[in-house]
Amino acid sequence: MEKVHNRAKDAVGKTLYELNDYKSVEGTKNSVGDLFEKWFGKSKDSSSKPDMEEAEVELKATPFKKLKNGKLSAKERLVLNIINYNSIVNETFLDSHFLYKNGKIEIAFYEYLDNVPKDEWTIQEAVFYEMSKNPVDFEIIRNDWEKITQYVKDGKAHELSESLTNYLAPCTKGASSRSVRTQPFSSVPAKQRAYSLKAGYMTSILRKHVFGDEVSESIIKDRFELKVKSIEEIVLERFAPYKGWTIEKLKRYFKIDNDSYQLNYQIAACILNLNGKFGGSDAFSKVEEFEKASILVKTVKFNENNYNKESMSFPSFKFKELSEETWVSEDGEPSAEWHNFLLDTRFLFFVVKTENGQDVFKGIKFFTIPDEDLQGPIRAVWEDTVHKLNSGVELKAVKRGDGIRINNNFISKSDDMICHIRPHERCSDYTENGKYADKLPVKAAWINKPEGSKYSEQWMTKQCFWLNNNYIKEQVKDIL
Repeated sequence: MEKVHNRAKDAVGKTLYELNDYKSVEGTKNSVGDLFEKWFGKSKDSSSKPDMEEAEVELKATPFKKLKNGKLSAKERLVLNIINYNSIVNETFLDSHFLYKNGKIEIAFYEYLDNVPKDEWTIQEAVFYEMSKNPVDFEIIRNDWEKITQYVKDGKAHELSESLTNYLAPCTKGASSRSVRTQPFSSVPAKQRAYSLKAGYMTSILRKHVFGDEVSESIIKDRFELKVKSIEEIVLERFAPYKGWTIEKLKRYFKIDNDSYQLNYQIAACILNLNGKFGGSDAFSKVEEFEKASILVKTVKFNENNYNKESMSFPSFKFKELSEETWVSEDGEPSAEWHNFLLDTRFLFFVVKTENGQDVFKGIKFFTIPDEDLQGPIRAVWEDTVHKLNSGVELKAVKRGDGIRINNNFISKSDDMICHIRPHERCSDYTENGKYADKLPVKAAWINKPEGSKYSEQWMTKQCFWLNNNYIKEQVKDIL
């Protein structure tokens, strides 16, 4: 193992061009992983044994990227071996083929640079990852593996999805939906799937072991708790005693002395016994288990008539970047940023309702978007948006009182498609290089375009994806 790690360290600082014997790098994204194996003198194969068999070490190369806020993040999940539905039902986790092949992995991290030739990409760091060295993670991964296996034992391999688990996910693997396998306890063909470590989990490894950014908070203090409970069960138990409390009572109990719009997030942090300043939902990404499991905390507020006014927004996207994406890659892997985000993310809804004039905490609900919603209406909205960006967004100026309103032809909430497109900011902006504007890849198709420099042909207000409020209500109605 030491020799494997030392050899991997020798690759750090080298470009892919150098790893490829000073030849130009071609092929799919897997070509980097193939080059890393080649660095060890190993040729590509589909062996069920670890790549470095004698040391029992698997070799993997994986990309990271720099986010808009300057932070570094894993670009994608780390795909491991194909799940054999017929054999895993006869295994236990500790004697599983999965653990034998992936218990020790030498991981080469390289930065994905969109506008830089692949030849110039560089191996930034090599990390020796041993699954059992982190007892808490090991128990969570064991729970995930056993959940996947139980689905197969129940004849439900065709119902597996990436959102069912925390760190170890059953991701689809195959060039198309026709890539299916038999399962032992059902005649229904199941999609071919592989084990994968989620992008959030890989981000945690990246920040902790590559760039030294320690995660400061942890919910699970006792790993033995995970012997009998899942992360979800542990979190649900933490919130249960406070169901039915008014927000005012929770404020007094936790000695919170402000009424900011982030108040409910602060209460959630206190219930989980987290330290530090928690300014909003993004702060929960600092919680180790939430980061690794890609759990996103969102508050949902209902009035006395069970109406939640607000849809749920996400960060704005770049028009040009979105226009160049595909929903899936040529080899059938999720490709679009929105696709990958929703595949990985588990929502934790903190639900509040007004009752008798007071806001009351009703409970929490874990939710993951089902495949049929993701691959149906949500994909349709995404594809419609990309098509309109590439063919020219329709902008129409309409008189509104003494002013002008600019309408566009993106899918709106009234189209009832689970999600929709609209700005996050209240300010509209159609000026070139405007503070709230972004450049379109193709000139807009204007109708009644106003005169003046305030209305560009190729710049419009930044937009983002929103989950519809009625869709969110449907997911939490059982706890209202």
